[in-house]
Amino acid sequence: MPDALSQLAKLFPPPAVLVAAPPWERSRAEIGLDFPSDYRAFVDLYGAGKFGAPDSLACHVHVPTSRPLHGVRETGFKGYVEWHASEMGGLFGPEGLDEADDTKPAYRMFPDSDGLLVWGENEQGDLYFWLTSDGDPDRWPVVMWARGPVSTYRFEMGMVEVLLGSAHGEIPNVRAMRSPQRRWTMTSDWNHDRMDISAGPASI
Repeated sequence: MPDALSQLAKLFPPPAVLVAAPPWERSRAEIGLDFPSDYRAFVDLYGAGKFGAPDSLACHVHVPTSRPLHGVRETGFKGYVEWHASEMGGLFGPEGLDEADDTKPAYRMFPDSDGLLVWGENEQGDLYFWLTSDGDPDRWPVVMWARGPVSTYRFEMGMVEVLLGSAHGEIPNVRAMRSPQRRWTMTSDWNHDRMDISAGPASI
């Protein structure tokens, strides 16, 4: 297990069930890219779901699934990209988003070349993307679009390191990751949805 993921697993126990992992080897043929290795390892261990305390704001991690997604015709990897385009297009339109000013485009959205592809969000309204600017997905930086006031942060690290930094208070705005009763709750995997599985509160 990669070091950052091992540290995250010590803080947030993963679900004590076998997670149905996506068939990652199919993603390039279906949508033209591979996902970063740290994200694949995270999903294989945790599934999709949310960090946070019960009945509080949460930080969600999105995952491809063979189950139907609301408002999306496709499933699997194609469904994930279709859902991303539908959700992000509604927020930012075809021009993408700006690094400092949400009225001026700077980053475009995947599947445009070097576009942003979403992997998470929190209930404060902040969004987390990969900047798909390198042929090696393990070199993709994370871009965080934060509301109130609008700010954009770019982190030269993977999504697991961003989650770990959030839990340690090193990434702005993610209160859900630092709640005393924080935990990971799995809500779906490749084969299942409508799940609610947690290994209990995180270690402090």
